[in-house]
Amino acid sequence: MNDIILQVENLSFTYPNRQCALIDINFQIEKGKKVFFHGANGAGKTTLFQCLNGLLKVRQGVIRLNGQIVKNERERMQFINIVFQNAEDQMIAGNVFDEVAFGPVNRGLPKEEVVKRVEQVMRQMNIEHLRNNPPHFLSYGEKKRVAIASILSMEQEMILLDEPTAGLDARQREELIETMNHLVNEGRTLLISTHDTDFSFRCADRVFVLHQGQLVGEGSAEEIFSLADLLEKANLAKPVLMEVYEKLLKYSYIKPGGLPHDMKEFSELLNNNQHEQ
Repeated sequence: MNDIILQVENLSFTYPNRQCALIDINFQIEKGKKVFFHGANGAGKTTLFQCLNGLLKVRQGVIRLNGQIVKNERERMQFINIVFQNAEDQMIAGNVFDEVAFGPVNRGLPKEEVVKRVEQVMRQMNIEHLRNNPPHFLSYGEKKRVAIASILSMEQEMILLDEPTAGLDARQREELIETMNHLVNEGRTLLISTHDTDFSFRCADRVFVLHQGQLVGEGSAEEIFSLADLLEKANLAKPVLMEVYEKLLKYSYIKPGGLPHDMKEFSELLNNNQHEQ
């Protein structure tokens, strides 16, 4: 049986202005998976992540981590951390090295362990050359990578990424995907909030869809993005590769086969069909 790392039961959240942001949310997450959350602006994705992380106090519903109810927000922060969409919101140190080291230092880790972790994640995120730079003067993409590195240095079991590809160029996006794959291979669990359906179609182990504070869809990427009514309701675009694949099938340019999730798989599909003709 697969390990369940996170269970959310009957979670609702209403802001002080009486705006109801989440309504009776129920789901569970397997350990070591990349799980994507979709929804239009205002659907509740960020509120959900802040409830999970402990930035917002949950008064209605239950959050279980590894089977145990965790009511205390500070305890959840020790287990789950978040990389915000606007990375500058989490920048507090005078240089990149100190920014990445902030979490481990605050946890009282020995200096040698802190340096080891910081050096490792800076290499992983390709920001070694920025170590002495003030974070606030970096480019948007560089700030994003520094923010991710600062979370990775704390070695938490679960990481929440809010629009992680925003502001990244094509190369940085590939580096992010490699990093995500590396993290899940290490046993970490990633929850990703995004508008980018191409990104989730390529990477997701599981997809959830939120609409007006309610969970309205759950399944594999292929299942979710095949539901035209759900995509329209949640204002989501069908992934480009899925659109192209369906068009090629419709006009008999290719034979039915495995649905490609990236350009490598798509090229292999075209080559296989060409050889069969």
